[in-house]
Amino acid sequence: MPTLPTLPPALDEAALQQFTAGLTSQQLVWLSGYLYGQAAQGAAGISGAVPTAALAAPAVAPATQKITILYGSHTGNGKKIAEQAAAAAVTRGLAAEVRDMNDYAPRQLAQEQNLLVIVSTHGEGDPPISAEELHQFINGPRAPKLPKLRYAVLALGDKSYLHYCQTGKDFDHKLAELGGTRLLDRVDVDVAFKAPAEQWVAAVLDVLAGPVGGASAGVGIASTASVGAEIAPITTEYTHENPWSAKVLDSIQLNGRGSDKETYHIELDLAGAGLHYAPGDALAVVPVNHNPLVEEVLQAARLSDTAPVQLGDESLPLAAALASRRELTVLTRDVLERYAALAPHAELHGLLADSARLQPYLYGRDVADLLTDFPTDQLTAQALADTLRPLPSRAYSIASSLLTHPDEVHLTVSAVRYEAHGRRKHGVCSSFLADRVAVGDDARVYVQQNEYFRLPPAGDTDIIMVGAGTGVAPFRAFVEERVELGNTGRNWLLFGNPHFTTDFLYQAEWQQHLKRGGLAQLDVAFSRDQAQKVYVQDRLLENSRDVFGWLENGAHFYVCGDKTRLGHAVHTALIQVVEKEAGLSADDATAYVKNLRKQRRYLEDVY
Repeated sequence: MPTLPTLPPALDEAALQQFTAGLTSQQLVWLSGYLYGQAAQGAAGISGAVPTAALAAPAVAPATQKITILYGSHTGNGKKIAEQAAAAAVTRGLAAEVRDMNDYAPRQLAQEQNLLVIVSTHGEGDPPISAEELHQFINGPRAPKLPKLRYAVLALGDKSYLHYCQTGKDFDHKLAELGGTRLLDRVDVDVAFKAPAEQWVAAVLDVLAGPVGGASAGVGIASTASVGAEIAPITTEYTHENPWSAKVLDSIQLNGRGSDKETYHIELDLAGAGLHYAPGDALAVVPVNHNPLVEEVLQAARLSDTAPVQLGDESLPLAAALASRRELTVLTRDVLERYAALAPHAELHGLLADSARLQPYLYGRDVADLLTDFPTDQLTAQALADTLRPLPSRAYSIASSLLTHPDEVHLTVSAVRYEAHGRRKHGVCSSFLADRVAVGDDARVYVQQNEYFRLPPAGDTDIIMVGAGTGVAPFRAFVEERVELGNTGRNWLLFGNPHFTTDFLYQAEWQQHLKRGGLAQLDVAFSRDQAQKVYVQDRLLENSRDVFGWLENGAHFYVCGDKTRLGHAVHTALIQVVEKEAGLSADDATAYVKNLRKQRRYLEDVY
């Protein structure tokens, strides 16, 4: 591998930093691709071995086509894919511009010729906040005809939801309806998105610029990554396939005796991992299914626990595969569709044909229920393993700041337990953390960044935090971080749960923050402590003048918790606050709140 020459004084690190200081992220991506192309072009003249990646990537030719890459992301995954696509595009001689849908003027669509759309779906078929305006525009009467547009859509989603990848499907359908021509068919990807996303990028660039020397899919992205490997040391990336084994340092039940809830504060050791996270990020935990559920599935399937199954290159006994590799606690449409091909039950096919009946059937049922309801003699161990979904990780909002707790990460986990369809059920990961991982044991984890639930960059900005139950977790991290940094912005927490005496999570910590100035204001709503139920949205309305005053002063507004109950109720209450205090009509108050979202001053982490 050639040795990089020493930079001359005119191009030392300080000079380069000064040169690039004013560049946007898109310009930096283009520049990196351009310089890489120059390096590849001159590699043959350097003595010594030439990196394979440099040979695979052509020199950058004058751009013949421009690509606009639009992303609409909820957690930041779409943004990462868009930036990877842009970096790969410039190595193919294409000019690529990455745009956040939140900052994109919808009418600009009429001028686009080559468009890549990378968009996620939030919850049951909703667009992420950043994509709402563009999604509404293309489905409205002002959407332009697009006869010159060539486009491709990568839809990000989660098959545990009935309306899987719905936003991506909407964009794909509507762009075609408006006259656009597909560069290739839409690709829908589940939570394990990295490999199919790389394949999609390579495939669409093959259509636009032609294959790279006959290389296989994925070379565009891989070659870009290889350049950085020669300049800076590679740090380990922890993922679902390569998690960090974190030792459990502590596990404390937060609820008092007699509570209907079961919430745990769990502390995990990151020493030696090199893992970093920011307040607002999530920690993904790779769980293991509960042995009694594995046994129930085996019994319902009438299969031996030792029957061998092949998962990729690995052969496992069926029981081991079900325990650690397959989703058992949640049923999804795609699982029912695959199972219906094996079990010819008229009722099962009827469910799949009727969405109104399908959703109630899926709710609260697991794989053992499915096998019991629709038994078949045609099921083999391999067929069962192939029918079920891979076991995904579960993500929890991080409840700590690395500044306050170096080499540690804390979680706030509610143990999910319920009766449904005649059987006792458990959440796969919450029960794993609550019941089956003791202090001293290891849990496999990795960080999931959430770029759209971040503290304001300016430390003197006020923040209002609204959370219920475990939704308080990220706000513990927020306050810890701002206290450690000495931020002067005020922190206001509104927290709700059923009972003061048993469910005031982190009560002593909040009271200390209030006493020492880490919290400027604390308002609580314990819904079951009086005849008239009181929720956090009620506290917002009671404090409407102060809430609006903080917003007018530039405060950022955060919500974390249940999307349907908390998220919707808080959104409605905030519109009422603005309507009352600003003297606006309902429509204008709604527009005010919508603008807060567009400015990324109203941020949600709801589920």
